[in-house]
Amino acid sequence: MKMRLLGTLAVSVIGSVLPRVFVALALFTCKSNAVSLEASETRQDWQDLEVITLDSQGKSAETVYYSYDQLLALPTVTVKTEHDPNTNTPATYTGVYISDLFESFGANASFDVIGANCLDRSKQYYDRDYVAKHRPIFLLKFDGNLPRDWPPTEQGNKLGPYCVVHESFSPTETIYGYVEEPRNAPRVTSLELTSFNQSLGHFAAKESANDPEVVKGQKIVIGSCISCHNAGNAGGHMADVSLRLLGAKAATSKENFRKKVIDPRSTSPFSRMPPHPTFDDDTFNALEAYLKAMTLIQ
Repeated sequence: MKMRLLGTLAVSVIGSVLPRVFVALALFTCKSNAVSLEASETRQDWQDLEVITLDSQGKSAETVYYSYDQLLALPTVTVKTEHDPNTNTPATYTGVYISDLFESFGANASFDVIGANCLDRSKQYYDRDYVAKHRPIFLLKFDGNLPRDWPPTEQGNKLGPYCVVHESFSPTETIYGYVEEPRNAPRVTSLELTSFNQSLGHFAAKESANDPEVVKGQKIVIGSCISCHNAGNAGGHMADVSLRLLGAKAATSKENFRKKVIDPRSTSPFSRMPPHPTFDDDTFNALEAYLKAMTLIQ
């Protein structure tokens, strides 16, 4: 009698739990909005997005293309911003969250960073931590317009073919005179699927890595410098000096280095480097401690 009662009770409990399990599974499934895209091995149209997969050495291993219409088929979001930093005007953005692109491009778990290559040879990195904090958007429409009809930037340059923007941006980190900056990327020509080790990891100081000032300097450099200054295959190539050479300049001419960072055009009238007037002595001490550690890497 007891065994029959236990059996009945078990069936009753399982029967009541199973619907909840199926409901939970259904809810979990519904939360995944990513759409898997079918890539092309060749460019079919000027608007096709080039996506490059990097190998363990940080070199191109595979290049594929996705059409603009395919990108529009992904789950998009439309948001308004009071200030678009490229045009200095209010704007309505329609695009795809960078976080959704990992799965849409079929990236495996080892790829945790997307790099955006821009026409001026600068580069921005979007690691999963930054993506979770600031939710950058891969722009597909500006004020409802297709890329060919996007307005020019304040400098008169084209905004497309693609662009990475933010609905709004609230800094999450302040180090001395440095305040975290948004990783905006106008004129994006291609995206890279890569890992932290093969991208941002190149900027990790091996020497004095436990020195608090070196750590602070590293964060400042990653936030402010690597979009233009490179370390080997990683970082941008817009600037004419690598990060290591920048460190050498800081060591040999500290005064000129600081002057150039605060007001670049005071030393180079045609410099495209943005000024950093808020950087104080503590900020530069941290920067220089980090750059010194980087120059020691062979």
